[in-house]
Amino acid sequence: MPHVTPSPEPVDELFVPRGVERKVVFLESASIGGAPVAYVIVLATVAAVLCFIPFSVALASGSSFPMSQGVYPLLGWLLGPLAGAVAGGVGAMVGVFLAPHTAGIPWITVLGAASAAAFAGALVARGRHRLWALMSALVIVEWVLFFIHATRNNGVAVHVFFLGYAVHLSAALLLIVPPARRVIGRLLVSPDLKRVAIGLFLGTWCAAGNMMFGVSLVSYWLVNWPEEVFYFFIGVIPIEHSVRCAVGAVIGTGVIAGLRAMALVKPPEARF
Repeated sequence: MPHVTPSPEPVDELFVPRGVERKVVFLESASIGGAPVAYVIVLATVAAVLCFIPFSVALASGSSFPMSQGVYPLLGWLLGPLAGAVAGGVGAMVGVFLAPHTAGIPWITVLGAASAAAFAGALVARGRHRLWALMSALVIVEWVLFFIHATRNNGVAVHVFFLGYAVHLSAALLLIVPPARRVIGRLLVSPDLKRVAIGLFLGTWCAAGNMMFGVSLVSYWLVNWPEEVFYFFIGVIPIEHSVRCAVGAVIGTGVIAGLRAMALVKPPEARF
């Protein structure tokens, strides 16, 4: 009998795999807050490189602010609050040595960078109540200390103090008021990149604003600048902070879009 080769089974071009979605977890032990150390090193390097680019003229920790301040909150969303804080702190520390023209007071710079990621980590769609409570309490204590020291000890007018730090007050409210932080968290995880960009701008406004207020508080206790500087802040800080947030939104949107397209395994505490 002649040999007959069976015809191949027809392939359904519209075939879609079905089944329970599997959860991929990291099995390696070298991690920080669930994020692989390699991720932390890469993002710390990015932050360190951005330390070379200054863009601010406002007085705080002794020098111009680097562009890296726009991406410190992003680290908290990409890696989680703990790993993001480590990446930001390490990146700022490297920047202190390699880019001293934007370093300011080193220990203040490093702590500020780490705090930005922690503040960002509290801006999520759900959960992290303890982190939110801790960071909100920190902000309230900072405001009380700053207000007393400026108005009572140094004679700064109350209205001048609040006008000078109006941007930071709005950042504090975005963090402390629960609905606001939940809205920002939902924007960050939206599939629509336009909404993600808005979430990054608002989130950076909140996280970086609270970071800068803490940095300014410590610097003010060391320097005690006069009331005239607060008048200077009224006009400069809104512009400066808008640029900082625009940097975070532009860079962050591109990074998140790329990470989503590559389908990399996200750290368990990431929120993007």
